[in-house]
Amino acid sequence: MLRVIIAFALTLTLLTGCGTMLPDGVIYPSITPDETISAVHTVAVSFTFERQPVEFTLTVDGGLYAGAAAADKEVIRFGNARANDWIEDYFPAFITEPHQQAFYDSLLAAFRSIRDQRGLDADRYAEMLTAYVQSITYRVDPDDLSPKFPVETFVESAGDCDDKTLLLAALLAREGYDVAVLMFEPEQHVALGIRADGITYDDTGYAYVETTVPGYIGQVPESLEGGIALESEPRVFRIDGGPAEYTAGPQVAAILDARARAVAEAEDLAGMIEEADGALAELEASVRSSYDDLQRLKATGAYTQYNAQVDGYNALVAEYNRAIQERNDLAARHNELAAIDRAVADGASDRAGTYATIGSF
Repeated sequence: MLRVIIAFALTLTLLTGCGTMLPDGVIYPSITPDETISAVHTVAVSFTFERQPVEFTLTVDGGLYAGAAAADKEVIRFGNARANDWIEDYFPAFITEPHQQAFYDSLLAAFRSIRDQRGLDADRYAEMLTAYVQSITYRVDPDDLSPKFPVETFVESAGDCDDKTLLLAALLAREGYDVAVLMFEPEQHVALGIRADGITYDDTGYAYVETTVPGYIGQVPESLEGGIALESEPRVFRIDGGPAEYTAGPQVAAILDARARAVAEAEDLAGMIEEADGALAELEASVRSSYDDLQRLKATGAYTQYNAQVDGYNALVAEYNRAIQERNDLAARHNELAAIDRAVADGASDRAGTYATIGSF
């Protein structure tokens, strides 16, 4: 859910002491650490990436978190600053707020250590950071609809679409990736964009990254919470990061295409299996009826008629068995397709492994 952004349009006409008017400008959200707080917050990070656990703990300055939580998240305009000028820098302001630098350094040091231990390349490293943020609990604050600073989302281990997107954007940008915040105003949704090739979203130049639920980089959800589908062209707010791009887009596209084809074929097969089940039921009834006839003929000693109908009965049984085999072949193929669907759905945090699994489909 996109949090409501409110700007106070204050036009100040008071003169300064030297007889000049205040300059035009905008004041963005900032943090004033609470120096009276010496305690720290210890946060346990735990999620799964490439089917292996990622676990570490990190301490965050309590005064920094308190200052971030208490900060005014609105924009103040003064002088003759135009009404829409502030929006381009609003989201970046939460990310670049300088008091968070030590927090970023500590968190990224932990992630870099895991990256180096596991020998992750740049694509897999971006995927690990994405999997971490996606693992954070999705929660909408009922009392405060403004965005949170990334340090808040980290300490609280919860946030909604803009909170989680800002945290991921901050981490990726500081690791040199070209990222942006994608804001879908009509749908009241915020997502991340990362520069990529082959899986860009509309004309943004960025691959779509959903932060509220697990998913692949480049995978656009069919619908959001409440059944809302993304239909509008997003506003793109680039975050000052670096030139690094996500290059595994072709593999993601192949994975998602394989899943789409598997689901489509499975739907067709489901109809065929239903028809086969109906035909089997009729054949089974015919086989049973023929069998009962034979038993009656045998019981009454009508052996000539009995022998005349045995071949017909055996033919029905053979037809029934062939129909069962054909139906079971359809079911086996349907199960294979269902396994592909499950593998793709469950493998969002293991793109490389999932691609290896379904690459031949």
